[in-house]
Order: sequence, then C-alpha cells, then structure tokens
Amino acid sequence: MEFIGQAIQLAATLLLCALPFMIITSALAGRPAVSALMLRLGLSQQAATDVNHLFNSSAATSSAITGLSWVFFILGGLASAGSIQRLYQRLFQLRGQPRDPLRALVWLVLLVGWAALGTSAGPGIHARAPVLWWIINVPAFMAFWWFTMWFLLGGRVPGRRLVPCAVATSAFWIGMLVVFHFIFSDMIISYDQKYGPIGVVLALMSFFIAIGVVITLGAVTGMMWRDRGMSLRAAATRVRRSS
Repeated sequence: MEFIGQAIQLAATLLLCALPFMIITSALAGRPAVSALMLRLGLSQQAATDVNHLFNSSAATSSAITGLSWVFFILGGLASAGSIQRLYQRLFQLRGQPRDPLRALVWLVLLVGWAALGTSAGPGIHARAPVLWWIINVPAFMAFWWFTMWFLLGGRVPGRRLVPCAVATSAFWIGMLVVFHFIFSDMIISYDQKYGPIGVVLALMSFFIAIGVVITLGAVTGMMWRDRGMSLRAAATRVRRSS
C-alpha cells in the first residue's frame, strides 16, 4: 500500500507541476507540447490530435508567460525535481537529510538540456536507424538514472550501490515505453470518445502513475538486488553447483 501510495503521490505531483513545465518549455522552444509524446510513445495521428486539443499553440502559450508566470513556471519545475529527490531520500532511508533545492534546480536544467537534445536529434536517428537509436538509448537511460540518483542524493549513497538501481529503473522504463507504445494511442482515443477531453487527462494520469511506479520499483528492485547479492555471476555459480 505504501508503494502504491508513493507512486500515486509522485504521479499527482508530476501531473500538476511537471506537465505544465513541459508544456511551457516546449512552447518556449517553439515546439508543440505533444511532439515529445509522439516521439517517445509513438502516438497515432488521431491520438496526437486528441491530446493536442488540450493545449494552446506554442506561440499563444509562450506569449502568455509574463510576470509571476515565470515564478510559477520555475517553482513547478522545482517541485517536480524536489518530489523525486524526496522519494529517493525515503527509499534510501535518508529521511533526516534536508532538502537541497539547488541540486534539484541544477538537475532540472540538465534534464531540460537532455530532453532538448533527444527531441532534436532523436527523430532523425530513430527514422534512419531504429536499432542504433535503441543501442544508444539503453546505456544512456542507465547513465541518466544513475546520475539522477547519485546527484539528487548528494553523493551520500555510494555510486556502486546505485548501479543495480539504475539498471533496474532503465529496464522498467524501457518496458514502460514499449507497453505504452502499443496501448497508449488506443487508450487516448477510447477515453476521449467515452469521456471527452477529461478522458485524455485520465489517460495522461495513467502514464504519470506508470512513471511513479517505474521510479519507485526500479530503486527498490536495485536495492534488493544489491542487498541479497543477486547477480548473473552468482546465478551461474548456483546453476553449476546444483548440476
């Protein structure tokens, strides 16, 4: 129950804070907000149209960002990064550690740069060489999640201990992307037909819940993997001994 609660809390924070941050960031870069979802989840044209109905054009969104909007824009991004940081502090039993908004801000800037690089270079590589795209992304995901945990935790957890967590999180993340690649378009279209635009929001909420589950489950699986001495070498040794 605590695991599901943590995932839903993180999903709610991401929906309320990370989604507006992503929309505004895309608008400031002159890209439609749905383009990132189309690239990473392979939305069909109909599903992309249904999602796009929720958002204004990039020009309208960027022109509306004035005054306090910039403050809420930055605070929304910090709240998203801070929620992930606090989740990792709880999972790695660093409950007494204070929040570190500076690290969350730096991580957020790096994340925006990572996303911009993937959005600009990713479609061309994926279209011309999809196998190469996956070969690049698998180790890139592992490096990203390892760095995320190590940096947001301020190096308080040894880097070697974080490797299984990064591998597990990457595996679950790739699995999530594959699953949503096949089901998300139909889910959006079906929910939109049943419930209208609010149905599209419910579909997006399910995606953010999956993200919360992946982040939480990846760290927990990696810690269990490390603490119980699970490895491919140990598994091969047990097989040889049993035979």
